[in-house]
Amino acid sequence: MREYSEKMQKIASDALEKKEVSLVIGWRKKDFWWQSPVAFVDDAAQARQLVWDPFTVNNPIKYLLDQDCHEKTGVFVKGCDSRGINRLLQDRRLERDRVVLYGVPCDGKVDAAKLKKAFPGQKIKQVAAAGDQLSVTVDGGDESVPAKEYLLDKCQSCRYPNPVVYDRLAWEEVAPRQVSEESRFSRVADLEQIDVDERFAYWSRQFERCIRCFACRNVCPACNCVTCIFDQAEPRWLGKASDMGDTLNYQMIRAFHVAGRCFECGECERICPAGIPLLDLHRKIIKDLNGYYGEYDAGLNPEDNPPLGIYRGEDPAGFDES
Repeated sequence: MREYSEKMQKIASDALEKKEVSLVIGWRKKDFWWQSPVAFVDDAAQARQLVWDPFTVNNPIKYLLDQDCHEKTGVFVKGCDSRGINRLLQDRRLERDRVVLYGVPCDGKVDAAKLKKAFPGQKIKQVAAAGDQLSVTVDGGDESVPAKEYLLDKCQSCRYPNPVVYDRLAWEEVAPRQVSEESRFSRVADLEQIDVDERFAYWSRQFERCIRCFACRNVCPACNCVTCIFDQAEPRWLGKASDMGDTLNYQMIRAFHVAGRCFECGECERICPAGIPLLDLHRKIIKDLNGYYGEYDAGLNPEDNPPLGIYRGEDPAGFDES
């Protein structure tokens, strides 16, 4: 992936030197082998820190909401990230002419936890991609393992690995992964087979672990309100205590807030420190919306109206009948 990192560095360096943008957002390597956080580069000389590796998973899109000081920002976008761009455009939270999008086709990112489990008792020093293999450097030397076996779960069900919107494509597109509807909603289908009372008990156990850190909200491009209701002082929607009622209030309001607008990037579930399977909740809503209103993929077209964002005469209703 060094070749791809160099391409990103060249794109960013040229754009900053030519003053096409005043800031470029990408990824950089940090202290540990699994850390490749978002990077902010505002000088051409700094572009060399940009990387593309198995762990550049973080979605950089929400940071665009904090860049009002920059007239134009360049940002590298994977397939899921690009759908976040369309999400912000659709919600009128981003002006398209203020961003330059550098598309980076993506074969999926690696789950560090799966790798650590595969090498018990060994210290992993470095991980690099080599085609469809991962080269893992451990105390005993280098070992090669199939990359697809260690992908994040969300990447294994990704249907849009290539950016759906961009100004410049950094390298060639990749072949989309074949994901069946049965596979996409398999975890949802399993939960639907459970008795209603047991299902409520299951989700109650999941949300008991929620510490209301708001990481899921903060990382989600669909959660882009200028002022979140949960940050309001008056009226106050959440108490400060760790109360299950308040936690359910938060989780359910957020889930319905992004209903029809969630594009399954899975960042909420990945970032959750409590390990709550939030993507299952959102996919359940997506599955139901598809059943009621027809198939709809969020984040593909900024001109679309989400299923719950418009009323059509043929929609099933009942509330308007006498």
